[in-house]
Amino acid sequence: MQIIPEAIFIFIAALIFALWEIEIEGKNGWAGKLPTWYKKSGFSKVFSNIAAKRPLSGYHMMMMLFMLVIFQSVFFFGVPWNFLNEISVLMMMILMLLIEDFLWFEFNPYYGLKRFKKQNIWWHGKGKWFFNLFPIEYLRGIFFLTVIVVIPAITLNNKPFFSDYLEIVGVEIILIIISNIFVGPYHRWYKKMRTLDESRSFRRKIKFDKIN
Repeated sequence: MQIIPEAIFIFIAALIFALWEIEIEGKNGWAGKLPTWYKKSGFSKVFSNIAAKRPLSGYHMMMMLFMLVIFQSVFFFGVPWNFLNEISVLMMMILMLLIEDFLWFEFNPYYGLKRFKKQNIWWHGKGKWFFNLFPIEYLRGIFFLTVIVVIPAITLNNKPFFSDYLEIVGVEIILIIISNIFVGPYHRWYKKMRTLDESRSFRRKIKFDKIN
């Protein structure tokens, strides 16, 4: 039963992170309009080769480092470090990032599943797609996760470790399907919050306070 709460936590973390990035990026995915740098050469070439020729941005580099620190922090709060626990943490982080990437498109009012197409997404456009349904990169991520889970399951003769992983992936797929129910309400809330936006009056008040 512990597997289900873990899977729900990963999904909720991915969803909140996706909504956070929607607030930051809007329709301009992959930090398209943010004041950050883009590189595909030098040290960034490694990332670009792995990530379907996408450039590495300063925004995404810092975001991934932040995620790495957050997930590794469990070892500073009582969880003992060992090889199996490290694989579990990395598995949860990578799975969360994969889910988050898809949820960004699903919940983004400028995209949604109808516009989740290769021709509409420049940062996924150079990579291959699985029957034009989703980037093949998602399958590569799942394959990589499966490999790093299988290795300790075999070397440590820990078959439940692999079966738990399969159960988590299954629960995540179910949660992703269910999440589509909330896309419509979120889109309406997204629009409403911008209709009721009070930032202009707030900024005028800040300016007035500075003068006085």
